[in-house]
Amino acid sequence: MTQWKHSREMLRPQLVYRQYEDLELFREPVEDLLQVLPQSGGVVDFQPLFFQLTLDVTTAFLFGKSIHSLKDPKDSKEKTFAHSFDTAQKYVAYRFRLLDLYWLIDGPKFREACTNVNNFADRIIDQNLSSSETAEGQGDGKYVFLKSLAKACPDRAALRGQIINILTAGRDTTACLLSWTL
Repeated sequence: MTQWKHSREMLRPQLVYRQYEDLELFREPVEDLLQVLPQSGGVVDFQPLFFQLTLDVTTAFLFGKSIHSLKDPKDSKEKTFAHSFDTAQKYVAYRFRLLDLYWLIDGPKFREACTNVNNFADRIIDQNLSSSETAEGQGDGKYVFLKSLAKACPDRAALRGQIINILTAGRDTTACLLSWTL
């Protein structure tokens, strides 16, 4: 079985409709978005705001807690993660275009961004999986994607990879859709 197919087989059970029924997940990130919009009107570039909104919603779904990138925390691990995530994605897009010559696009900025993203994901995994809470939620019955996925994926590096892949898909696809609808 190819790695891609194995990944899809592992993720499919986690992405069932019942986990998305709770629209409360969107309330706080949408309120954060409304807070950053100028009160006096004017021109607003929604695309970066949509990327932050979907990052907040996706992290809330995956990890049970949003990183609140729209609140613009200064010098926080969440802000470092959001910036590093963007940097790493830009490098990956360039590398993808080069196909077999991907290794030509490298450097300390890319490696540092990847390290920051991995460290953030590891910290979230540690926080979520080291607790004595149930695998389905956080004691309040709330579904947490990471806890359910960890049952199917006991290898930590593979778990981190799956989380980052889903985070990328959840953030980018939805943000681009929202941008195109305006």
